[in-house]
Amino acid sequence: MPLGDLGAAIQIAFTYFTILYLTGLGGLFSERSGIVNIGLEGLMIIGTVTGAYGAILFTNTMGIPAPWGPLLGLLFGGLCGAAFASIHALATVTFRVDHIVSGVVVNLVAVGLARFLSSLFFGQATQSDPGGPHLAPVSIPLLSSLPWGLGRAFSQLSPLVIFAALLVFPVSFALFRTRWGLRLRSAGENPEATRSLGVAVAPIRWQGVLLSGAFAGLSGAFLSVEVAGNWREGQTLGLGFIALAALILSNWNPVRLLGAAFLFGFAEAIPLRFQDAPLIRLLPEQFIRMIPYVVTIVVLAGFVGRVRPPAAAGKAYEGGTT
Repeated sequence: MPLGDLGAAIQIAFTYFTILYLTGLGGLFSERSGIVNIGLEGLMIIGTVTGAYGAILFTNTMGIPAPWGPLLGLLFGGLCGAAFASIHALATVTFRVDHIVSGVVVNLVAVGLARFLSSLFFGQATQSDPGGPHLAPVSIPLLSSLPWGLGRAFSQLSPLVIFAALLVFPVSFALFRTRWGLRLRSAGENPEATRSLGVAVAPIRWQGVLLSGAFAGLSGAFLSVEVAGNWREGQTLGLGFIALAALILSNWNPVRLLGAAFLFGFAEAIPLRFQDAPLIRLLPEQFIRMIPYVVTIVVLAGFVGRVRPPAAAGKAYEGGTT
């Protein structure tokens, strides 16, 4: 296999890493607070359609110059993801609905809502016009000059790829070095003990769920604005569920999530870049497209017994709104 192909595959892996890591971080904040969120896919879907619309609105309609127009579009997708996540927070935190049931509802509603919003925003139900505004790509100094084609992996990247990779530092600091992070983790481990110390559990859990919506919405906006260049129905392709698998594999740790997201991101790159490789070419096309999902199942089957989720995740807290 030429090293140039490997460099191109790593470049694609970085793109999918960004999607999976941002979405996984959203799930991490929610589940660390004690709220299981399988609605990450739905939150991403809302981010895709609103992010694409926001980029067009701010750049083409309002005339905000690059890079601010597309950047505001990405942030708009994150904001809409957070707003949509409030449904999950209201159901699970305030009304103590089963977390899995609420997450399924979020995913189902998102599909229909995205189609409605697409008709409202773009005048058509299943896609927007291609070639929407996006951020100018960047290359990482020195690394983009690596020989034998490996530098291609670090060339022409979206700035959001670098931003996502650097997020591990502030997120780790916030979770493990701040009072807020301690309270968030405490709410997910033992909410009764948290309440006994005078900390209101419900607001902390609301914050965790809203953050999950913001990160998943930003991830979806990145997919439509930076990767695809437009919104198309069904473009998330289950990436929200793969991000959830990466989160489980990481044992709800932002540093380990970095590696898990890249692993699954590279699995996504294999059928896109190596489909003409001699060994892979022998497989039926359907098998090649299955590779990311097979890798997800195999990895989870091998490691799921070794992970420990937050002790109170998925359990209704009877303390009401306090």
